[in-house]
Amino acid sequence: MMPDTLPQSFGGLPPGPAQVVTADEIREDPLAFLTTFADTYGPISFHRTAVGESVFMVTTAELAGEVLSSGENRFTKHETADDYMLTPLLGEGLLTSHGEEWRRQRDITQPMFQRHRIEAFGPKIVESAKSLAARWAEQSPDLPITVDLDLTALALEVVAFAILGGDLSGVGQGFGLAVDAVNAAMSHGDPNDTPDDPEVLAHYAEFGKAKRTIDRVVTLLIDARKLLGGADDGPADLLTVLLESVDPITGEPLTAEELKAQVMTMVMAGHETTAKSLTWSLYLLSQHPDVAHEIHTELQTVLGGRDVTIDDIPQLPITRSILQEAMRLYPPIWIISRRAVNADTLGGYDIPAGSLICVSPWVLHHSNRYWDNPEQFDPSRFRSSSGPAPFTYVPFGGGPRVCIGRGFALIEAQLILATLCQRLDFTLWPNHVVVPEALVTLRPGNGMAMTVSRRGSSE
Repeated sequence: MMPDTLPQSFGGLPPGPAQVVTADEIREDPLAFLTTFADTYGPISFHRTAVGESVFMVTTAELAGEVLSSGENRFTKHETADDYMLTPLLGEGLLTSHGEEWRRQRDITQPMFQRHRIEAFGPKIVESAKSLAARWAEQSPDLPITVDLDLTALALEVVAFAILGGDLSGVGQGFGLAVDAVNAAMSHGDPNDTPDDPEVLAHYAEFGKAKRTIDRVVTLLIDARKLLGGADDGPADLLTVLLESVDPITGEPLTAEELKAQVMTMVMAGHETTAKSLTWSLYLLSQHPDVAHEIHTELQTVLGGRDVTIDDIPQLPITRSILQEAMRLYPPIWIISRRAVNADTLGGYDIPAGSLICVSPWVLHHSNRYWDNPEQFDPSRFRSSSGPAPFTYVPFGGGPRVCIGRGFALIEAQLILATLCQRLDFTLWPNHVVVPEALVTLRPGNGMAMTVSRRGSSE
């Protein structure tokens, strides 16, 4: 039950709870908290936190678009929750930098994501997915497959090859476990933690250990590339592009610290969306055999048993729409925050300078304002000619800071999903409970345990 509501005219602020909202209240069930706020208070709400933070939440596409499109001079990422969580790990990379420094880094890194560079990695993506499908097919049906962990490892393998030209499988499970550890640690951290609390100390010790593991691997790969150069055959990896890039205005290259921050950002952010969207897609297909039949028919019609290629993607609309619908129901990034640079107005209400403003893809994607039967898995909604209205669908954010790697992520995910579904059927492990858990990204809180069976003769 929500607390009493402040009068709408109170100080020119939008409606919201009269009491402060504690971090524990939000962490107990962040998705339910956001949904209840939207249902109770409407398009824009206001609440204060226990530490005096003023927070506004917007729940319409119009207001979300205004917040995300306005740019750094009006609504900035600086000193938001994303900043507090990500900067200690990633440094001042593209995801965490601000203002003119962000513009400079964006201009330098943009050439990395030109379509012809992305498409060059298609064969490697398909080969990696085929190897995973073969391993899964050999597993005993009496034992569950940890689909979420295996897809995370696959996405890390692909992104490491694309960005660094290296193979992270050689470092064993340590890298993947470190990634999971920092994700969990960042999600439960609090900038107002008491530094001498034993639980807080243990929390940051775990984060520090995992961060050092990731740092060592990334630094080793960068140093090896500088010393040995890239491979003579195959596509130029994105690190090579970074090493050769300069600011188009100043002519200056990235510094060593900036280079490391960019690589850390690309490795960490570059695998999360792909792994999560694939995990949720396979889960949803296991629960909807009619849609599974549709993708199998499409793959057989278009591919006829051969491997998928980049050139096939335009002829696989069902495959693409399954991923899009999975990211609608389970958006990898479930909350986006900005801070008001100056005193402002939004939706007719006063926004004091320094206020935190939150946009939730989870709320937008589940709103019956924009979606018919929003809780239903219906990939066909993405196969209309018009597509979703602006800012009703924001799995990669929106505005100037929309994810720079979204093109790579979508191509990679389509190739992997096609390869896996061409070869295997997926069934949820009996009695396995799937619950979305909102950490840095939206992941299955209990993991994703499944079994597989071979399809046809594709290997």
